[in-house]
Amino acid sequence: MWKSIVTAGLAIMVVSFAPAQDECHFGSPEAFDALEKALTQEKSCQAAAKKMHNCAWGSSADTQLAPIVISKCEKTFFPKLSAVAKEHYEDEMQLCAYEFAKAQGTISMSAAALCQLDVATNFAAHSEIAEQPIARASFECDKAATALEKAICSDRRLGHADVMLGRVYRRFLSSLPKERKSDLIDAQKQWLKDVVRDCGGSESPLSSAARNCVANEFENRFTDLDTCFDSPEQQSAAECLRDTASMRQEDSTSEANGKARASFDCEQPKSSLQLTICADAGLGQKDIELSEAYDHASEALTQHERGDLAESQKEWVEYVENLCPMGATGGIPPLLTRSCIRTAFATRTAQLQDCIAEREPKRSQCLNDFRLFVEQ
Repeated sequence: MWKSIVTAGLAIMVVSFAPAQDECHFGSPEAFDALEKALTQEKSCQAAAKKMHNCAWGSSADTQLAPIVISKCEKTFFPKLSAVAKEHYEDEMQLCAYEFAKAQGTISMSAAALCQLDVATNFAAHSEIAEQPIARASFECDKAATALEKAICSDRRLGHADVMLGRVYRRFLSSLPKERKSDLIDAQKQWLKDVVRDCGGSESPLSSAARNCVANEFENRFTDLDTCFDSPEQQSAAECLRDTASMRQEDSTSEANGKARASFDCEQPKSSLQLTICADAGLGQKDIELSEAYDHASEALTQHERGDLAESQKEWVEYVENLCPMGATGGIPPLLTRSCIRTAFATRTAQLQDCIAEREPKRSQCLNDFRLFVEQ
């Protein structure tokens, strides 16, 4: 049974949808085309949303199907929203991408796409939600007392991480039987104490390194909570969270504690490409690697050559945006898009490292020989 999480507004609604009906078919291009056509032909936002949930593929295919319903819903309310309400809506849509940015597998992409669908459906059905203030934290900032609480309320990235952690934690807690809730509550309290200790979260004010550390730990935690949401009944929440955190630490080779999500501010993305990068932790690290390669190349050039490098990089970004299918701004990036960007960034990183060893005029020719893939 699909569980749909509606995150719009300050409250969380968990809506259960019926299993796929007889008219749903999966696994073939014909089935995909049939569902795409059926969603397009549905007359209402709510009817299309119900069909989408009933027939969701649970894979990256849903990142192409859900936008059909989202567009249908947005037509009923988005043009009427005030500037503040539009910001609220867009914030909620991005929180869906944020929740699953570190998750692995195509089912997480499906979950993020369905989350955005639910935000659009909820805004369409309840117009008053749009006028509610955007949540700055999972608690009342007027009552912030500790150094960590004050930092959360003053830092947009920390605020988003705390909001998402609070939502996922409450959702998980509400799903547990009464006798098992204390297990998760105790585990969460101990985890937070450890974060404050390990990240220097009691400093006042929190340093930049401490803020990055806390944000990273919060992001890892809500990802782990999502992973453990459907864990086997015989495994306690605390056991699952310990096991998941342990596996993540063993498998993670590229993301150090406190490392930034990308080379730019993911709280203020300026393009579809940047939105896509921020919705995938792996892409974020590829972006950081490319930025480091760019800085290294720039340091080895003359001032005039640096201008040529900057222009080359600008044209390369446009090249990638034109060839990798970005889709709708704010949407969950499909698997094809992620793969295209990941390969393009790795190729450009290697190119910058190789081209800097060339002499003019070969250096300029090398830098402007744009490719998505490394030639074999």
